[in-house]
Amino acid sequence: MQTTKSARNIRLKDLQEYYFMRLQRGVYDVYDLQLHNGVIKPGELDADISAYYQKTLPSLQEFYSHYVSQWEYFYDIQDASDAKFSKFLSNSLYAFSIKYNKVDLNASYYIQQFQNLKPRTKKWVELRAHFMNSWHKALTNNEYNYQMEHIEALCDAFIRLQRQRAGNLPVTDGRSRLRWLTRDDPQLCQEILDYDKRAKETPAIQELVRLLGERQHERNKHFMQTVGIRKERLVRTAGQSDIVGIREGDELSCLLPIEYAYLADSQLEPFFLERYTQKRLQVMDYISHQRQTVIEMQEKENKTEGQGPFIVCIDTSASMVGEPERLAKSALLAIAELTEVQDRKCYVILFSVGIECLEIDSLGTGFRELTRFLSNSFQGGTDMTSAITQAVNMIQAEGYERADLLLVSDFDMPPLPEYIDRKVRLIKEKETKVYALAMGGNAVAPDFCDKIWSL
Repeated sequence: MQTTKSARNIRLKDLQEYYFMRLQRGVYDVYDLQLHNGVIKPGELDADISAYYQKTLPSLQEFYSHYVSQWEYFYDIQDASDAKFSKFLSNSLYAFSIKYNKVDLNASYYIQQFQNLKPRTKKWVELRAHFMNSWHKALTNNEYNYQMEHIEALCDAFIRLQRQRAGNLPVTDGRSRLRWLTRDDPQLCQEILDYDKRAKETPAIQELVRLLGERQHERNKHFMQTVGIRKERLVRTAGQSDIVGIREGDELSCLLPIEYAYLADSQLEPFFLERYTQKRLQVMDYISHQRQTVIEMQEKENKTEGQGPFIVCIDTSASMVGEPERLAKSALLAIAELTEVQDRKCYVILFSVGIECLEIDSLGTGFRELTRFLSNSFQGGTDMTSAITQAVNMIQAEGYERADLLLVSDFDMPPLPEYIDRKVRLIKEKETKVYALAMGGNAVAPDFCDKIWSL
């Protein structure tokens, strides 16, 4: 009986594996164009799929357990004496007729055949074995169909929801990315779309975004120095490979143990073969420490050299309430969208009487923190000194060299100390450019700014 329980556990794991695979395949098909066009990132879609999978997984256990009593009955009869078997069969005709189609298991036929044979003869033993095999096959099919119907129902419910969402994400609409990121909060969605619309309708913000994009293009050209380098290999002393994770593929030598379970079950083998042809088997991912091309190393260096983050200092004092606040938030959203387009980080410093900092690696990963700020109200006094000091410290730190600095404020404050002016001019001697969005007709930005837009 212990062996039977172990086998059932394996079948349950396979069922869970198939459910997740079926769910993922269906949802990815729904969002094929949005994934291709970058409206949705695979990791974001996987997070939604995993959340639904975990939520519905208990019901899969319930449907798996539905046939446990029938399996236990089957194994009891399989090990029963001939006398007990004969009695069982003659008393179970009605039960078999309800549970099984005659095409799959014709119990009345077997009863008639047993009546014409003497117990324990060779033909009687062979007929019993044939009956048990037919019963096993019919029970397996019933259980499998029952479980598959439940899985399909779970998948269909989730996929229908995703189709509704996909209908609101036209791939030609530049706002689809924002609609996706706010998919669970209609009120927030409208608020974010309003900021996005304001950014696109404000020439100063659009010029700022264009300028930042051109700056990145110039840096990429400046550091792209691989012309003329031959693709020679560098051999290192450590020649081993390490497992770094799990990925999808078709390398049979790297299969995860769970994949072999599909081959052990005739009912699940077709799913294995289908995933094999699609190169979607779960395989171990390796990285080699043995050799690396000069071009690969150079490309890695170029990427590091060519991409400086954005540092945005935003005045959140009470004097910014109203239109300046809305413009400031719109500008930040526009720059945050650049983080994905240009693969650049955005470091935000919010300042009034103190400072609050947040780092956005990309619009998707930092969206929750970004929307928290966009939903806050501005209040308090103004102290830009701490904000610029923090910005300078970040630019002087590793990974933030060549950052672009943007100041967003009404500049309704005392003049900055002379030492702050010196700090900014020092970082400008390298590759940092300083820009300002001056809110209000009388706003006067510091003269160390390379370009100032008045809003």
